[in-house]
Amino acid sequence: MKKLRQICILLMLAGLVACDDTATESVTQQEQGVDFEKLQSSDGIEQLESVTASNPDDFDSLSYLADMYFESGQYNEALRANDKAIVIKPDCADCYNHRGLALYYLGDVPSALESIDKAVTLNPGLTEAWLAKGFVLVSEGRYQEAVAPLNKVKELDSTGVLTLQADKYLAEAAGKNLP
Repeated sequence: MKKLRQICILLMLAGLVACDDTATESVTQQEQGVDFEKLQSSDGIEQLESVTASNPDDFDSLSYLADMYFESGQYNEALRANDKAIVIKPDCADCYNHRGLALYYLGDVPSALESIDKAVTLNPGLTEAWLAKGFVLVSEGRYQEAVAPLNKVKELDSTGVLTLQADKYLAEAAGKNLP
């Protein structure tokens, strides 16, 4: 399970991109004095909690806080932060994907898959979400169902790191003697 958690964290890191490039009404990280790149785990969480407490509509801080919670294994908090970010940007496919991974680690596989499916509906080109879906399905032993999303990863990212991970999951599925 530890290896799967590490892989899932890699998925989160690969998805640390803004949902869109449009300007928002939230306070920017520069105005808040937050340097996301230099935040450390516990200090960073405390700093971002402070920022989001004083400005609950700061999407970037909420999104990054959700990622930091996830990376530190605080899945309930990650879920709450992602839910708040979704209220601000309901079309944020990354948020739904990250929400789904948190739900998976909280043991709610049906809701996890529902959230990840929402991510791919919002952004069919979000490779990380297709990989997350494959990851969850392989982890749950649902190998046949995992093949299509993992092949979609390969279609979208034919030579990248995510394709390498998809190939590993596909090899695992093939090892289960699928038809």
